[in-house]
Amino acid sequence: GKVVSEALKSASAKDNPELELALFRALGRKGSVSLVKSMLEAEDTLTKLATHIMESAQKIAAADAATGEELNDKFAAGGGIVMSFGGRSDYFNGLEPRVGSPKPRLLEAMAQEHCGSADSNAEWTTGNYGIATTAFKEFCLVSWEVIDELRGPDKKSFPQDWRDAAEKMVRFKDNNRPDSWPIETKNTEHPRSKERTTNFLKAAVEKNQLLKNMNEKVLLIEEVLALRLYTGPLFEKYNAVNRGGSLVGENNAFMEQGFFKLCGGKEQPNRYTTTIHVLSSGMIKTSKLSVVMNVYRGISGGRLSASFWHKDKTGVRGGVEF
Repeated sequence: GKVVSEALKSASAKDNPELELALFRALGRKGSVSLVKSMLEAEDTLTKLATHIMESAQKIAAADAATGEELNDKFAAGGGIVMSFGGRSDYFNGLEPRVGSPKPRLLEAMAQEHCGSADSNAEWTTGNYGIATTAFKEFCLVSWEVIDELRGPDKKSFPQDWRDAAEKMVRFKDNNRPDSWPIETKNTEHPRSKERTTNFLKAAVEKNQLLKNMNEKVLLIEEVLALRLYTGPLFEKYNAVNRGGSLVGENNAFMEQGFFKLCGGKEQPNRYTTTIHVLSSGMIKTSKLSVVMNVYRGISGGRLSASFWHKDKTGVRGGVEF
């Protein structure tokens, strides 16, 4: 593209954006295919284009790895660990075999998992922002955000069952409003206390209207709460459960160690069972508002398993991320 555009610029226009724009406007108004062709021939564009393509091809040929699989193999030679992914059966079996069955009283169960479990008051420091916090503190912070918005000036714009849930959360044992947000010690330029989104329940109501228009199920207040919790430090605990705390199969030893460290230890592990089920349900509902596109997943310190490069009997390649 650059080779062709340079050829179409006159000598006087190459360093003058205004003249360049005027040239292309004039070409569009009064030019012709023959004129464009003669301009390209005058600059010997075909030779320049062929040279550029050849140089690029030579760089690719000389590269250590040209394809994704070659890059993966190169990383493997350097000692990268093979990342663990689930298969088709994990996808179709769902969460229950891995984390257990959710309790029917969703809000109360979520409160218990965050405020009355073995790891509830165990402080840990997040890897991304260096926040020292606890599951109990995070649940109180987010639940009071929910309570305040549902009790606010626009409370009548929210469903009655959402407002009833807010009053229920107020009565939860020890659910006191925290004095402050835990501070970031890394990546401190956008602290949660000032930069977090507000009025997120209003946004959830708008999403629910879109779901209604599509004849889809709408978000419950418990799902909105779980989604909001996941955007903060607690994502580390939920991910630790999914990746190292499965009740079936053999967990990756490194991931299992991380799960026990973050979630209550071997004697009283907290799998946040109901919360993760609710979170998954909320994600599935909101995913129906997404459009199809490529999504890229960063990987650090690991390499993809063979299932990503070789099709199974049904023609599927890839894996399920836990």
